[in-house]
Amino acid sequence: MSPVIRANAWLSGLILLLAGAAWWCQQDRNLPPDTITNLAPAQITRIRILREGQLLQRLEKQGQVWKRLPSGAPVKDREWLDKVLHIAELPSLHHFPVDESRLSDFGLEPPRYTLVVNDQPLELGMLDPASGLRYLRVGPTLHLITDSYTHLLYRKKP
Repeated sequence: MSPVIRANAWLSGLILLLAGAAWWCQQDRNLPPDTITNLAPAQITRIRILREGQLLQRLEKQGQVWKRLPSGAPVKDREWLDKVLHIAELPSLHHFPVDESRLSDFGLEPPRYTLVVNDQPLELGMLDPASGLRYLRVGPTLHLITDSYTHLLYRKKP
């Protein structure tokens, strides 16, 4: 076999190997990102919104109707409610375990706002100065999320 044919065979093999590696790497990117909770909005039946530990809102799904407690009045702003429910399924753009002694570094000692969905607290911290993403703690994990929904928790009455 001539040196030219041998070199072409090696190059063809290398190209096939690189194409296979590129395809394999692309498959990982097509996976949906992790979400901050395993809850879909339809699974949520109770919501509490706290500011600095003080209860602002308590909502409960009774049948197909969301009601404010303790008054029992139905939630009028369904668009607001849908967006609040969507917070539980926001994608985690990055996540890592958090050391309890470093919570203040992320604006979580204490958290300014906490959204409790069913019985799972989602604690909102400060914005990451480099990325503009918000820190959000769920149990022992700290997530970075987009900050496009957190302003909804500031409202007093939906």
